Amino acid sequence: MAEAHDPAAVRRRLEALDARHLWIVYHDYAGLGRGKAVARERIEDVAAHGVTFAKANWDFAITDHYVPQPGFGPDAGDFRVIPDPAAIVPVPYREGVALAFGWLADDLGAPWPGDPRARLRDQVAALAAGGLTAQVAFEAEFVLFGSGPDGRWVPADRGRMFTVDEIEARWAWCATVLAALQAMGVAVHQLAKEYGPAQYEISLLPTDPVAAVDRFLVARQVIKALARDEGLVASFMPKPYAELPGNGLHVHLSLGDAEGRDALADPTDESGLSPAAAAAIGGLLDHAAAQAALGSPTPNSYKRLLPGTWAPAHVCWAFGNRAALVRVPGRGPARHLEYRSGDASCNPYLHVAGLLAGIRDGLDRKVPLPPSADLDVGHLTDAEAAVRGFVRLPDRPATALDALAGDAVLQAALGPLIAEHYLVVKRFELDSYLAESGASPDTTSVTDWERATYLEHL
Repeated sequence: MAEAHDPAAVRRRLEALDARHLWIVYHDYAGLGRGKAVARERIEDVAAHGVTFAKANWDFAITDHYVPQPGFGPDAGDFRVIPDPAAIVPVPYREGVALAFGWLADDLGAPWPGDPRARLRDQVAALAAGGLTAQVAFEAEFVLFGSGPDGRWVPADRGRMFTVDEIEARWAWCATVLAALQAMGVAVHQLAKEYGPAQYEISLLPTDPVAAVDRFLVARQVIKALARDEGLVASFMPKPYAELPGNGLHVHLSLGDAEGRDALADPTDESGLSPAAAAAIGGLLDHAAAQAALGSPTPNSYKRLLPGTWAPAHVCWAFGNRAALVRVPGRGPARHLEYRSGDASCNPYLHVAGLLAGIRDGLDRKVPLPPSADLDVGHLTDAEAAVRGFVRLPDRPATALDALAGDAVLQAALGPLIAEHYLVVKRFELDSYLAESGASPDTTSVTDWERATYLEHL
């Protein structure tokens, strides 16, 4: 953190933005932005020392309920969010406001090991030590909901997928979103109407992993805020209704070598994939069960990851195949990997940190590339898929959390504090769902408890 703690740079950035108020934000295990607003008169002190929060905040689940056996009690003290000058942006739709993400420190200013953003930074540094750089881009789906006659949230329109009519009908709102993101330094590849009613997809352009996560979280905040201004709810909830398509958070990953060349491509190989690409895919597949606990961490997540739904349900890779967990889009000279099982109920810093750790492990062990899935895996039975070597992803959160607890590579990537504490909080969330929703562990129906817990907040 020390190299990023630059109070003078923070002050210069805020002066350039003429910010009268600063929102300082960190993101919890559910990816929710938790923050405080400070006025201009306090910016000098905040630039140097950050703002404080209770460590006990990390013991609250997305329900805002405190875990029964907390890791941080009232006596645990505080952590600070130190603004990162590289992650301060204007909020153009809130006059005079700037938004800052930061690094987490203890109450003496030393780096705090419970910082998800720093865990991702450390994985980027570990890749760099091996002569590799990573670029990441996000592709996220969300639904615009309006209030129905009975007060329940219902899709705000019933338009058809990818139609110009739907872009035109929502163009004023879409244009406002795109303009805000441009002003905030978020490079958007495209915004499109997706398959489901009132479902949209935003795709961001690649950048370094920490900045990529920062920009996705900014984009989500903008989309939700500007939807609220229209009397709507923009929800990234994985599966709002069982009969409607789910919302994924696909991560696009590319690797470069020390000379800036594409480390995943090999034009001399028939597949176009380099040995590094093969090992990287192998590493991702080896850690897929544990990774599910980071990228798909809620009970609702597993109601999206079902066979035959275009969401991945099996551990496999393929060229172009949208039923695969790891997809290699296209067959051109460049190569990147698309990891398709995650959703926006995750903390994306931890999700991407886990993905990079899996890739590094695959490279270190030279994990062989298994056969590709050249068919629609989602329409195979589990037995038929297993014969071909395609095992099921975890089909419930308890299985994924147990896999994470037993995965030494991902545990090391999280660090001992987060590795232990994350499991406690997520298991409490699962216990709350089972106790309060009345659902059985294996149901694929979406309960009112899930909508009340996730729909407006994710």
